[in-house]
Amino acid sequence: AWSFQQPGPDGVLDTADDIRTVGEMHVVVNTTYHFELMSRDVVHSFAIPAFRLKQDALPGRTISGWFRPNRVGTYDIQCTQMCGIGHAMMAGRIIVETPQDHAAWLSRNSDPAVAEQLAPPAYSTDGLATMAEVRR
Repeated sequence: AWSFQQPGPDGVLDTADDIRTVGEMHVVVNTTYHFELMSRDVVHSFAIPAFRLKQDALPGRTISGWFRPNRVGTYDIQCTQMCGIGHAMMAGRIIVETPQDHAAWLSRNSDPAVAEQLAPPAYSTDGLATMAEVRR
């Protein structure tokens, strides 16, 4: 599964109010996003075909990139690398929102109880878990 970590209301990454989601990322239209891509297990390939974005994620490395969505909508996120038995679980979506809609989403998901429910599952070492992380 793709897991995402975004800054919470303070706008700073790696603080207590960060929002973590699995399989779904929310962004604001016409905003440039810089990201860090990491893999915990095997080579993955993060792809958003509608953005013409594709970037490999390699275990043990942090890969940086950027994108700028220019249309409101919901778009597919794919892993275009045959990454193992969990490959079918690597589908996700990116939701491009207006600033007002994004502020409402941020407010709804900033509650610590909600954030805990959305946190990615603990990594499994049984060989069946497939996980890659995108930090914005």
